[in-house]
Amino acid sequence: MEDSSYPIDSSLQRLLAVKNVTHGDLLEIRELLRGGSVIDWSRLHFRSIPAVNEFLRVFMCDPDNVRDMERIQQIHRAATDYLATTLEISIPSVLAHPHRIQNLFLYASSPGKHRTKACTLLKVMFVLNHLEARQLLFNLPISERELFSRVEKRVKKTVMRMVELGFAVEEYVASQKTKESLVTKVLSKREGTAAQVFDRIRFRIIVSHKKQLLPVLFHLKRHLFPFPCVIPGESSNNIDPFQDLVREAFGLQVEGSEAMPASIRSNEFSHRDYKVIHFIADIPVRVQDIIEQSNLMMLSRFGNTVFVPTEFQVFDTASHFLNEAGPAAHSHYKGRQVREVISRLYAGTEDEGGEDQSD
Repeated sequence: MEDSSYPIDSSLQRLLAVKNVTHGDLLEIRELLRGGSVIDWSRLHFRSIPAVNEFLRVFMCDPDNVRDMERIQQIHRAATDYLATTLEISIPSVLAHPHRIQNLFLYASSPGKHRTKACTLLKVMFVLNHLEARQLLFNLPISERELFSRVEKRVKKTVMRMVELGFAVEEYVASQKTKESLVTKVLSKREGTAAQVFDRIRFRIIVSHKKQLLPVLFHLKRHLFPFPCVIPGESSNNIDPFQDLVREAFGLQVEGSEAMPASIRSNEFSHRDYKVIHFIADIPVRVQDIIEQSNLMMLSRFGNTVFVPTEFQVFDTASHFLNEAGPAAHSHYKGRQVREVISRLYAGTEDEGGEDQSD
């Protein structure tokens, strides 16, 4: 498949905010579905400064805001120092001192001698940014309710925009896990801890037909969360293989290494007939407007954006109906989960006398 733009049929052009889907877009959606990590990527797919700026804005970084760009430059210097001092990797001057920071993305997207090191530098910048955003979140007195409210407003605005564009969104539901549900989830997973429960807030989007599934993902990654923010290992696609979804949505054939199995990850309590596109993404949220004066130093040190792990479930109406009508229904899922929790809690705790001696 060549690195070019793919014209979408006229009906989909009316649905999407852009006129074309690029080769890079398809690879980003593929990685979203398989739960791959951007740290393993060997190149990016930006073709212009405006495309990079669009990406930065979704990251909650305004290219026209001096402080936002100074923040990126700060992370860039830290990443360059890390590579030089810790890994002993030298960075060419054109990357260590770029005329503008957006050039790094173009070097990482273009064939040539600087692509590998530009990718390397951006990967370290991505990790540093996330680590410092987490430090910011831990050090600021921001309520979970406030963060969830801001995420919900962003997601709702994005979905409403999709409806305005003509996406056939049949249902949109926002929800949060209850305390009881979180306890059950942690107890049910043998490798699970409270720190691994990412999906505290969840959004369900149901569209009328399978051909709408990839356009929805395309729009979400363009306007709500940057593609590197999909949490690795937390995605599944049990509806159709990627190549079939691409053919349904765009009329394109995807073969070879760009194809993928229908599902990489599965939930042990989900029925084999359960059909869903599921993933968890870190949603960027700016917090500078709710920071007290005494905490402003934190913004200069760690930036002004935090990330909120957010679960997405995307279905077509036929798949959702089959899920709810048979053994894949949520009530059966919860039953299997609860039975596993009870089994684990009772394991190895039989009373020696055979009777419960409590009063």
